[in-house]
Amino acid sequence: MGARPRGITFYSTSAKIQRSLRRHTLGVLLAVVVLPSVGAAQSSGASTEQRKVRWSGNFTPVQVRSSNVAMRTQSRIYGTVSLITADDNRERARVRLNFTSQTGGNSYTVQWALVPGRCGSGGLPVLPVDNFPMIEVGSDGRAQLDTELSLSLPESGEYHVNVYNGGQELSNVITCANLKR
Repeated sequence: MGARPRGITFYSTSAKIQRSLRRHTLGVLLAVVVLPSVGAAQSSGASTEQRKVRWSGNFTPVQVRSSNVAMRTQSRIYGTVSLITADDNRERARVRLNFTSQTGGNSYTVQWALVPGRCGSGGLPVLPVDNFPMIEVGSDGRAQLDTELSLSLPESGEYHVNVYNGGQELSNVITCANLKR
């Protein structure tokens, strides 16, 4: 084996490398731990403000009472509904609702409401029914509503939209849509 050259100390070079590695390792460790948490804190604040609550569903036929109290028939109403937090205010909601009744005939007005639970549950609306705008159903059976109303949408739970004709009881529901997020 050869002799070590004079003037070079392997121990001191090795110690310098180890100190340098420790410093760089500490810097990398801080970057890995601190930077993502700072970024997450900044992005979570922005996304909370801009996150919209969205609910949507499809209207389906329900059993409705006919003029004869004992007789019930299947409604033939199909359509969609969506409720989305308004762009500028989380205390307001944009509602888009449309449906078509296969019966047609005369035009008429119906009421609707957002109700906790699933269709048929019989819960009370989140607001009085009179706070929801009326829907005009044309003589062709088509109905459409595109409006904004004072309603803070829930972020979780089960909800549905009832459409009522001739009253606000469960027996007056002519169609219903279970909502999903």
